[in-house]
Parts: sequence; C-alpha cells; structure tokens
Amino acid sequence: MKPRLCQEDVWIQRWTQALRSHRSPGLRHGLGHDCAVLSAPSKKVDLVLKTDAVVEGIHFLRSTPAAWAGRKALARALSDLAAAGATPHAALVTAGCPDKKSAARLQSIYRGLAQAARRWCVAVVGGETVRTRQLLLSVSLLGTVPRGLSPHRGGARPGHLLFVTGSLGGSWPRRHLTFTPRLPEGQWLTRKKIPSAMMDLSDGLGADLPRLARMSKIGFQIHPAQLPLAPGANARQALSRGEDYELLFTVPKARAVQLRKAWPFSTRLTEIGFCLPSRAGFHAGGLPLQGYDHLR
Repeated sequence: MKPRLCQEDVWIQRWTQALRSHRSPGLRHGLGHDCAVLSAPSKKVDLVLKTDAVVEGIHFLRSTPAAWAGRKALARALSDLAAAGATPHAALVTAGCPDKKSAARLQSIYRGLAQAARRWCVAVVGGETVRTRQLLLSVSLLGTVPRGLSPHRGGARPGHLLFVTGSLGGSWPRRHLTFTPRLPEGQWLTRKKIPSAMMDLSDGLGADLPRLARMSKIGFQIHPAQLPLAPGANARQALSRGEDYELLFTVPKARAVQLRKAWPFSTRLTEIGFCLPSRAGFHAGGLPLQGYDHLR
C-alpha cells in the first residue's frame, strides 16, 4: 500500500510549486534534497551571503495581501545585496507556520515570493519548515560581486560627501511592501568604484547613518532641508520612519562630479551632507537621530 504523505510534505509541495519553474544554471540539486548543491562560481568573484526575516505583526499585518508579504520577504534581503553591489543567484526560504489556517495563507505568500524571484532572477533552491507562534518567512541569499570591489560600511573618510537614492519617509502604509531594491544602481556604483562606503536604509536614516559613521570612525553633518522627501513626509519622518530600502553611500569629492554626470538611472540621486572627523560628532540640524529599534 502506498504510504500517505504527511501534512508537512503536502503543504511544502503546495507552497513550492510556483518556485519549481525557475532553475539556476549552476544548480545540481535543489528543492526536495537535504542540501542545495550549486557549481562553484568563477574565481573572479567574491561570494555574498545574506539572511533576513519578515514576521507577521511586525513587518506585515494579517490584513496585508499575502503576495505582497512574500514579495517583501525576498526584496528586503535583495536590498542588502544591492548595498554590496552584488548580483543575486540563489535563495533558501524557512517558513514558520503556527497552524493550518496560516499554512493556507503561506501558499499565497509563496506565490508572491515566486513572482519576485522570477523578476530578479533568483532561484529558490531549498529551505525549511518549522512550527512557530507567529507566521514568518526567513530568506537566505547567495550572490556574487567582482572580486575585491564590494563596498562596506567602514570606508568613509572626513570630507567625503553623503548621498542617498530615491526618497525618504514614505514607507507606510504601502511602499514598504512594494518597494524596488536598488540592485542595478548598487551594481553600477560598485563596478565604477564610486562609493567609499555603502549600506541600505532599512531602519531609517537616523539609525543607519550613525552605524556607517561608527564603522568608518567619522562624524557627519546632514542638512534636513536637502533630504529627498516622499510625498507627504517631513524631515523627521525621513530620518526615523524606516523601511525606505534606499542606498546610502559616501563619495570622495573628486568622484562626485563624475557620479552626477554619469548617473544613468531615473532613480533620484541626492547629496544630503558630508563626513566630518570623528571628534566633531553627529549633526542633523537639531532633529533626533533615531530610527526603528527591534528591541525597544
């Protein structure tokens, strides 16, 4: 007699059906195996690894369209790869499921994730399922970047200029679910060797810029009047609201002219301030430097 599939296997088959149409060229073993096995990349690239998670009630609500929640789960991690100047290749997805009702919702969440994976050419090659108290999705990404070129948070120096892409402060109620990770912009900046330091803005400029400054051992001055505000947002929200998923990066003055002339994207590019010696401290025109804090 043919044994029945356990409920977990039934749901995993349903969830991942939409993911099985896209295969990475270097994939040897993927969904359904204990481990995903991919061919080694060229020696001309560095590997880039990232993991991120979205939790119902924190990153999205029960009322959030399920496909948007799945899209956000992948796009959040892709935003970090953009800040590394990387090209994404493969993803692992861990689903935390509290009950059967959430299992049905996860099927629609996976459809949104699959659509995002096709859009950004990411192969979902495996994952895990676990019972949790809240519905959650954790995404781990593998990408590559030309060897030795990926920017980090520690390269800014006094006198370097501060730039951001896009607009700030307009993430809620919808944009935090539908944003586009700045992958082409991050890849272009990296290959042109323009940023001295770069990161993505997930917790808000008021929280993320001090992180970059501490890693680079610098101070900074930003001009609130120069912040690129989303429609209806103010400077305080641009600093503290979070989930903008734009790129924040520093540029030596000598490269800034080239950056402005050569910028090939319709994405807005704004100079918002400059870096100072560490002893000068952090300055935001009197506005509080704070953003989202998971533990506050």
